[in-house]
Amino acid sequence: MGTATHNNSGAGLPDSASHGNNAYAATAQASLLSNAVGLFLQYNGPRFAAYAVLAAAVFQWSMILASHYVLQRRYVTKRPFADRLPSEYPPVSIIRPLKGIDRHMRRTLESSFAQQYPASFEIIFAVEDPDDPAIAVVNELIDQHPKVPARVLIGRDNVGINPKVNNMIKAFAQAQNDLLWICDSNVYTDCGTLRRSVDLMLDDRRVGVVHHVVFSESPDTMGAMLDNAFLATNHCRMYLAINALGVASCLMGKSNLYYKSALDRVGGLASFGQYLAEDNMIGQALWRSGWKHAMTGDLARQPTDIDSFPEYCRRRIRWVRVRKYNVTAATLYEPFTESIVLGLVTAWALHYLYALDAATSFATFFLCWFAMDMLFFYRINSRSPPSWLWFVLSWLCREALALPLWAVAIVGNTVVWRGQKFKLHINGTVETLK
Repeated sequence: MGTATHNNSGAGLPDSASHGNNAYAATAQASLLSNAVGLFLQYNGPRFAAYAVLAAAVFQWSMILASHYVLQRRYVTKRPFADRLPSEYPPVSIIRPLKGIDRHMRRTLESSFAQQYPASFEIIFAVEDPDDPAIAVVNELIDQHPKVPARVLIGRDNVGINPKVNNMIKAFAQAQNDLLWICDSNVYTDCGTLRRSVDLMLDDRRVGVVHHVVFSESPDTMGAMLDNAFLATNHCRMYLAINALGVASCLMGKSNLYYKSALDRVGGLASFGQYLAEDNMIGQALWRSGWKHAMTGDLARQPTDIDSFPEYCRRRIRWVRVRKYNVTAATLYEPFTESIVLGLVTAWALHYLYALDAATSFATFFLCWFAMDMLFFYRINSRSPPSWLWFVLSWLCREALALPLWAVAIVGNTVVWRGQKFKLHINGTVETLK
């Protein structure tokens, strides 16, 4: 009886040889795939890049249009006060941290005393140094407004590296009301700001913070004019558009109304003393806890306090560098929200895909961007700048500086704030350097 023969090329091979064949096959497949992807990108990569650039341009212009829509609905057309009885409004504690003398300080601080709010409110001024000259200004205002409960708390609680948080801890602990309005000493607000802010919280109990966009005014130096051009156009417009989308937390701590109980539930004010950007981290913590953010049509008007061009550059580098560790993706994408970078790559994409003249495309893009920013500034400010010529020159200089300052900020991990040097960590915390 004959023996059956099986034609099996793998039979009788040792395991190592079989594994070798499998590895060779896998390597060959990976090589073919890599070559195919390489050929695909070689011939189609620039086309995909061009379409991606146009998508980014469409998105950014959508944000610009959204900011103008919000501007019209909220700032040009002011929201009226809600029709509520005075008894429906809760009492409020206003906390104003102080350090030294700010520009127009009497005017900015007195705006808290002048709030037209139907219920009671108290003002707590927090200052670290008993010899701080701001105390004399505050005491004069307290004497001039005896009907408004106000007091000064002196001292410092070291709960972290953030001096503003350390200064406010005692005021936070002694505030008598659940609603807290934390407002920086150099901010002026309209007399109806508090009432409109509380209206938003009473309209929707899910709102955990009401904040007001910062608007720079009274520039009198080159650095101040650059800061004014940035805050009054690029920053303000992006701030309004991002908050209108409502997809993530985006707030600054210049003028914010919180529930004290909500802050306690996310760790309390002291837990944010380990961050330089405590406002951003508080906003993110409240957002993650389910609290909505809302904005009124009020501005947190801030007299510019930048004395020189180098000071403006240092401030922009510092805060871009801090944001890099708090909102990394947004900070890395930031150059594509600027007119020059986005205009240049858009001009290239239009030339590559449709053979349009790149110089004409860039000029059209840039002039349209410029016109929208000038219109935005005029409408949100309700008046012209002291000099259109100087404002336009400042705007052009600010646009040209955006990419270089961003590049310098991205490569470093240390900042100097109020004379103290800090090292930034990837989780957003910082450490003091000697």
